Amino acid sequence: MLNNIIDGISVKLDGTFGEKFTIYSENVEQGINEPCFFIVPLNPSKVPYPSGRTLKKNSFDVHYFPKSNDKSFEINEIAEMLLEELEYIEIEGSLVRGTNMNFEIIDNVLHFFVDYNYFTIKSNDTDKMDAVELFGGLKRGDSIEN
Repeated sequence: MLNNIIDGISVKLDGTFGEKFTIYSENVEQGINEPCFFIVPLNPSKVPYPSGRTLKKNSFDVHYFPKSNDKSFEINEIAEMLLEELEYIEIEGSLVRGTNMNFEIIDNVLHFFVDYNYFTIKSNDTDKMDAVELFGGLKRGDSIEN
């Protein structure tokens, strides 16, 4: 599912920014084509919940490398757009909402952080209880009546 989220982010970025921007999800050994985005997963994890549910936490850092000479202005423009555009991405025909969106600028590179969390449910194929028989009564004094 992690790769599906990366694909969903890539599709959204491509639809928003077009072919002038290169999108990478793998490390590049030499030379990048600016302007470009890098999609980097950050410490995916899972948290168990009752009834076979599991919360899958998927945090991402979308790096943006600007091309223009006025890098600060360009980065601020892109950051504003990402706050809107990455709020929802499509994964396997369903919309997934991005949360905890924030950004910072380090060495003229935008780091845009977003989480795409979702629940999964394990199927429970165990046999259910067929019938229940209750025994009991009221205690009145020394005798029990059924």
